[in-house]
Amino acid sequence: MKIDIKGEMIPAALVELAAGEEVYCEGGLLLYSDPSVGFQIRWMTQGGVGGAIKRTLLGGVPFHMHVFTGPGYAAFSRSRPGEVRQIELAAGQTIDVAEHSLLLATNTVQYNSYYIAGTGRIGRLIGFWMERLSGPGTIVYQGHGNILSFNLKQGEAMDIDHGALLLKDPSVTVRAYNQTLGGGLMGHAMSFEALHVEGPGQLMIQTLDPTRAGPAA
Repeated sequence: MKIDIKGEMIPAALVELAAGEEVYCEGGLLLYSDPSVGFQIRWMTQGGVGGAIKRTLLGGVPFHMHVFTGPGYAAFSRSRPGEVRQIELAAGQTIDVAEHSLLLATNTVQYNSYYIAGTGRIGRLIGFWMERLSGPGTIVYQGHGNILSFNLKQGEAMDIDHGALLLKDPSVTVRAYNQTLGGGLMGHAMSFEALHVEGPGQLMIQTLDPTRAGPAA
């Protein structure tokens, strides 16, 4: 399998699939493909059907993935500005990717998802989902805007914007908190939610909050 990243402002991943090779992605990300490329549905029911429905209704996590089988070419894009990168996961290697940032993965990559609780306030502060991907295999992901990379040491911490989190090692912990704007009742009322992340491990953040980029095509 060969993967080429095409374009700069609105990038796409062009995948050359040999006969029998497969990749999967969320629905709506296919840009174009050869007529020879096959298509089917892969149901994502980890934790049971009830848990899958909950993830879909509350968090927008896909209830199913689209699977594409070679031979032929297929191109995938999130139709938003940003950087597209790929990672080769070794057997047993695991990474966490923010919801709606995975562009595609080979069929050997195991998929799961988990919830990071918010602070219990209204709107987006209720929390969000992350996708846990385990090798062996290849994943391609998109960072909205530019991607900044950090290697956090044991106990080293950062506070980041809620929409900045893109990718991390499972060893990096994430906790939502309310950042007050000054003291007193007014400072508390005008507080906003941020994320406290702590190492050790790899952390990648994105410079554009995808919720502010408008809906994907």
